[in-house]
Amino acid sequence: MQVNLFLPLAAYLSIFASSQTQAEPAPSFHQCTKTLTYQLFFNNLKIGQMTRILRWQGKQAQINAYSNIEVLATKTRFNQQSNVFWSDEQQSFLSKGFQREVKGLLGGKTEVSFNGNGTSSKVTVDGEVSSFDSDALPLLDADAIGSQMRLGLIEGKTQFEYNLQDTDDVNRYYFQVAGKEQINSNFGSINTIKVKQVRKSDRQFVMWFSPDVDYQLVRATYKRKILDLKAVLLSNKKVCPPISQFSLNTAPSHP
Repeated sequence: MQVNLFLPLAAYLSIFASSQTQAEPAPSFHQCTKTLTYQLFFNNLKIGQMTRILRWQGKQAQINAYSNIEVLATKTRFNQQSNVFWSDEQQSFLSKGFQREVKGLLGGKTEVSFNGNGTSSKVTVDGEVSSFDSDALPLLDADAIGSQMRLGLIEGKTQFEYNLQDTDDVNRYYFQVAGKEQINSNFGSINTIKVKQVRKSDRQFVMWFSPDVDYQLVRATYKRKILDLKAVLLSNKKVCPPISQFSLNTAPSHP
């Protein structure tokens, strides 16, 4: 339950902070710390919250995500720390690695590391090691995918394809922009860009990103068999140092 809940939504709760349309944004977006909190639902019942904290230093970010979920008297605690960086060579976000710990249902520990260009990875799950390779698309974690998708939306792209490194496999994900919608949210009536997962007939995964709310993911729904999940952005906080402290050429577009 928790794995199914987190991975689809977190890749795009991934799930995101300020960004410009170019690789080198205005200095006012450098080195910011961003905190996003989402309310999580299962069959329209509140089951907990997820918080993501993004801390940028130069061209690298540390992203922490944690949640406490309770479904049918079963409690699950999730915690993940990932490291994402901007690659000047590939002009995209790539993954350095992540550590994940789940306590409760489907509990366990996972540690994943990637090589510098995303062509290989090493995955350790509860002490058991496996490795993966990709010669085409780079292997990415959920946070790097979320960062890259958000930048693509700002740049006006409508088609997305990624290799998501999971704990036991590499999964190819395809998305496309399904249009624009005005929705009611915790930030009032806002404009959104609606994105759907495609090439998967057994599920419905939809995300809404809002240009009115810093191009953040403001809503996501995931339906598959008995799963009916939803995440709604409750708060979006950004703390940046004074502009005078920024270097004009130290950081790329930030998620």
